[in-house]
Formats: sequence, structure tokens, C-alpha cells
Amino acid sequence: MQYKYVIIMCFFALNTLAQNGGEGVFLFSNIEHSPRVSSLGGSAIAFYDNDVSISSNVPSLLNQKMNNQIAFTFGDYFSDINLVSFSFSKEFKKIGFLGLSLKSINYGNFERFSNEGYYEGNFSASDQIISLGVARNISEKLSFGLNFNFLNSFYETYNAQAITSNISTTYINKDKNFTATFLVKNLGRQINNYSSESESIDYDIQIGISKELLYLPFKYHLTYTNINNFDISSPYKLGYQTNVQTGQLEVKEETIAKTFLRHIIIGGELNPYKRSLFLRGGFNFQRRFDLTDVYFPSAVGFSFGIGFRVFSYYFDYSRTFYHLSGITNNFSITTNLRNFGF
Repeated sequence: MQYKYVIIMCFFALNTLAQNGGEGVFLFSNIEHSPRVSSLGGSAIAFYDNDVSISSNVPSLLNQKMNNQIAFTFGDYFSDINLVSFSFSKEFKKIGFLGLSLKSINYGNFERFSNEGYYEGNFSASDQIISLGVARNISEKLSFGLNFNFLNSFYETYNAQAITSNISTTYINKDKNFTATFLVKNLGRQINNYSSESESIDYDIQIGISKELLYLPFKYHLTYTNINNFDISSPYKLGYQTNVQTGQLEVKEETIAKTFLRHIIIGGELNPYKRSLFLRGGFNFQRRFDLTDVYFPSAVGFSFGIGFRVFSYYFDYSRTFYHLSGITNNFSITTNLRNFGF
């Protein structure tokens, strides 16, 4: 009986399900702000600890260790694009664990010109996400979470809003240091369109696992994304081969194995001597396949990061290689409000 409200909210989110077809909108909701997640390849949905910045996308990760935890992140994205976010969690005995998150993406200022080439001033572009999530422990080993996201997009005179929801459940086995999460992300619909035409919001179903090794302070993470859509290959990067009989170029079909690997994101976190230092690394197959230069692949698809604790403050940094001309840096600082008497 105590879970009836959670079930009602779950069905409300499913009722707003958008079709996963064509090119969707509000794709900025997939941009990762957390440096820890970025350093692990771009997805870490099964880390059940005190990192409140992860819970904004995976509400079932909200737990008692995050009570009064607050985090600020800053990202140096491509060109002059900046990422800023704030996350906070609070435990309420009768409700469960609540999480609040604010995210902003600022694309900077642009010059406006008429069709004839006359300067007409400047304009700006930005996106914002406000998230409110709740999680409850269904049992000792199972947690269920749900959040609602308000998405706002503003580009020059074009403005659009949407409401989406993330639904997740997490299994925690403390005896074996094993965690698994099932996530349904970006269920929702537009409430205000850029134009008279309504566009779909692409949802994403993911499953992730993490496990800490028994004799080594190392935790690995593996995520399988886009369960609902197997072929996620890019139509803009086609492979060609020469037909030895006709001498003509033909499109080379992608193997099933490569298509499968596109869904995989792997990462690991080493905590030497179980002290206040964390070394992280990750690999994203989809980025590697789509954004690599054939003649100079470099480190595209890889990411790494470092985290450390100073007194009651946690500092995290990540560096992600998207392509040769695009390397991003994310920073965060996390602490607990109890340190300030709250």
C-alpha cells in the first residue's frame, strides 16, 4: 500500500512515452556533467555510493550516504560552450530519498545578420534542466527511483520546453560488492515546440553493472545502452570497399559484432590503498567508431580522470577525447551540508 503513489507516478511517465523514430529533440539532456561519469566513458548507472551528481540521471541510486550531500560541477565543453550543474539530496523518513538537480548549458553569444548581410546585433543560446527525483528501498537489496525533468531550450527567438522522466531500479549485493541497474531514460513529450511541428523525444533503455574486486581496490563498470534500438550506427560515416570484379566502390555492411559493441561503455575506478585518491578510466565504443579519423585515430573514445578528498571536500576532474579537435574537461566539488551545521 505504501508504494501506490510510486506506481501511479510510474504509469504517468509511461503514458507520456514518445516514439523512438527519426531525429529527436532535446538531445542536450544526454550531455554528461559529472566528471566521474565522464571519466568512466560517459555512463556509470550502477555506482551505489555517496556521489550525488550521478543520481540526477539514475534516481534509484539515491541513498542514505547522499543525505545532505551537495555537488557543483563545471564543464569546459567544445569551443566556448560551458556546462554548469548543481545537485543535492535529502532523506525524508516518510517519503524516501529526494534529489534535486539543476543543469545549464551556455552556448555563448552570436552575431545576427540579415539575408542581405547587415549586422543586426547579438543573440544567445542556452539549455536548462531542472530535475526532482525520489527513491525508496523496496527491500534490503532493491531500490526503486523516479524523477521528473523540466527541459527548457532557448535559441535566439526560438523557445521550447518538455517534461520527461527517468525510471530506474537498482539491485545491491553488499556481500559480493556487486550492483546492477536497469534504467529507462527520457520518457516524455514536448509541451511547447520550436515551431508549429511537434518532434519526438528519443528515449533510451540501459542496463549497467559494477563490481569491486575481492583482492584489489578496483571497481569496474559496464553499461549496455539503447536496448530499445539495436542499430545505432551513424549514417554519416559509411565504410566503403572496392568491388574487385566491377572496380566500383560499394558500401561495406557493418558486422553484427561491431553493431553490438556500439552499445558498450566500459570503465574502471582504482582506489590505491583505499585512501582518499581515485584513478579512473573508460572507453566508449560508439565514439571510437563514429568520430575517429581513419588515418590518425589518436585516443578518441577514451577518457580518464582523478578524484581526491581534502578534509570533508571531494574534488573530481575528467578529460574526455571525443575527436581530434574536441577534448572536454569537467570539474566538480562535493561536500556535505552537515559540515556547515545544516
